[in-house]
Amino acid sequence: MARRNWVWEESYIQRPWRRLYPNIFNFQFRNLLYASGRNSTYLCFEVECWEQGSFIWSTKGVFRNQEDSSHAELCFLNWFCDRIESPDAEYHVTWYTSWSPCFDCAEEVAAVLCEHENVSLSIFAARLYRVEPADDQGLRALQGAGAQVAMMSPEDFEYCWNIFVYNGGKNFSYWRNVRRHYYILQEQLNSILW
Repeated sequence: MARRNWVWEESYIQRPWRRLYPNIFNFQFRNLLYASGRNSTYLCFEVECWEQGSFIWSTKGVFRNQEDSSHAELCFLNWFCDRIESPDAEYHVTWYTSWSPCFDCAEEVAAVLCEHENVSLSIFAARLYRVEPADDQGLRALQGAGAQVAMMSPEDFEYCWNIFVYNGGKNFSYWRNVRRHYYILQEQLNSILW
């Protein structure tokens, strides 16, 4: 697979949203074992920049798949790689995604991680994307490139509700079977990664 040049002109880079509406979050991030009708991927992110052991800056936002078939992960990479300012800085990136990355996205992300050793990535997914057998291989490639890959726990959903959702001050309401589904999905992920 040909690797992309991740330096894009500003006009081609999608800007992240600040937050999601509650109904979108509750529908798209629900950790169902069989999730029909949820064809979009939403990616909530946090980026921290550190230099010589000191915190420099951080930012948060949300990307989603685009109508032109750009996956949320690639939208993030286009935006992020354009902003890597210093090879001397360390970047800690955390993703909370509605779906785990597909094979193609996982390969692209793994390539970027290998090129930029100063970037660490933690991915927490609400659901496993397993349309093709290669999707499992993509998750293993991410782990091999140094990414931490895990399923979103109930506490992660609550954290995202508080940080990435226009919640109007309302507390997060855990949906039915959220913890049970988390354990089942984490067990499936463990069997993929080991």
